[in-house]
Amino acid sequence: MNTAVIQGTDVTLRCGSNVNNSFIKWCGSYVVTSCNPSNFIYNGYTEISEREKFSVTKVNNATHVTRDLIISSTELTDVPIYLCEEHIPRKEGVRDSSSAQVIVLGNYS
Repeated sequence: MNTAVIQGTDVTLRCGSNVNNSFIKWCGSYVVTSCNPSNFIYNGYTEISEREKFSVTKVNNATHVTRDLIISSTELTDVPIYLCEEHIPRKEGVRDSSSAQVIVLGNYS
C-alpha cells in the first residue's frame, strides 16, 4: 500500500490479523524485508521507538487483532518504507507481512 501525505500532517497505516492471539510488529527503513531490532518501531508488545513520532492503536477481540501505526507530523526525511509483520505464538517464523510506502510531499504554501 502506498500513501502520499502533505509534510506536517499525520498518517495512519493499518495492519490486522484474523488470528486472535497473534502479535504484530512494525519497523521502518529505506530498504526493509523483515523486522529486526535495528529497525523496530513497535516490537509487538509495548515498546515503541520515538514516542513523540509514532503511536500504535490496538484492538484485540475474539476474532481479530489490529495494530495501526500513526506517524505524527510527517517530514520529508521520514523513512519511506514501513513493514507490518504478523507473528503467531508457538509457531516458528513470520506468518504474514505487508509493506507500505509513505511519500511525503513538501508543503510549499
